[in-house]
Amino acid sequence: MDDVTRQALATATGVLAAVYISLAMGLADPYWAALSVMIIANVDRDALFTKGVLRIAGTFAGVALGYNLGQWMEGLQLPQAALVMIAAGVGTYGRQRSAYGYAWFYGALTFALVMLYTMVQPQDLYSFARYRCYEIVIGVACGTLANWALGPRAGGLGHIVPAPTPTTPESALKQSYIAALGTLVIILAWTMFDLPQLPQVLISSLIIIDADPAATRHRGFQRILGCILGGSAGLVVIGIDATEQWWWTLTLFLGVFAFARIHLTKSAQTYIGTQSAIAYLVTMVSTGPPTTLDPPVERLVGIVIGVSIITALVWALNARQIAAEKAAGG
Repeated sequence: MDDVTRQALATATGVLAAVYISLAMGLADPYWAALSVMIIANVDRDALFTKGVLRIAGTFAGVALGYNLGQWMEGLQLPQAALVMIAAGVGTYGRQRSAYGYAWFYGALTFALVMLYTMVQPQDLYSFARYRCYEIVIGVACGTLANWALGPRAGGLGHIVPAPTPTTPESALKQSYIAALGTLVIILAWTMFDLPQLPQVLISSLIIIDADPAATRHRGFQRILGCILGGSAGLVVIGIDATEQWWWTLTLFLGVFAFARIHLTKSAQTYIGTQSAIAYLVTMVSTGPPTTLDPPVERLVGIVIGVSIITALVWALNARQIAAEKAAGG
């Protein structure tokens, strides 16, 4: 069995373990644990271990800071929105300029999510903050253990490896401004049009921002395509039989395995596999087998809205750079 297949098998196994542990603990959003397994998945054990440790570190830092500030600023929506914008910018800059950018990004993202909860569901702030930490730790632990047991046969348990900084300070600063502006647009659109799943909208938009504007546009397209593929697959599974536990478990495993295998290959279509797996998980995983299509459809709509907004902003604000790159290439 080749390394990609072994890691896809480990990823699907880790997802099932994370989901069932989260369900047994009565956590609010088991799909966060499943997503953590998927996001850190990597054939390279050091890369997987590094992402897992940095994801936990960033989550705990973001929760701690967001929870304390959120309590203090409850009811002050303008300052809260400003802090969410600042977090989006800082996280985007840190992601592109720090050797530990993954921790910076997910720390800022978690802070922004906690702050959003103080705006939309302040009564659930403590539960969200606590459950968020549990879900991420469970996902990272299950993904790491599954890799050690079933993944590629590599020596050692994994090491933290600093990443090279992928862009210049000027470019990172520009993309951080776009992230902050995009966050403001998303919050305003959500407020004016009562859009669904604000946290999912925000996550989906910020994660695609790249130092290369053309890459952001390309990833945005792939993310939307992946949403359609993974979300449609999940809806078909639910439509066939949404209540039988064995069917849900089997199709969850097989779907994650198939999409993870695309995600783990080094090809131009890798990100389609990544997003297909994410969309499949947010469609399939709730507090057990889904009993209605409304929540998964709302989450998918949120992803498409977020990606569309940020892709349009990147294209508009980087029009000259993109045109220059096309002219140079032609």
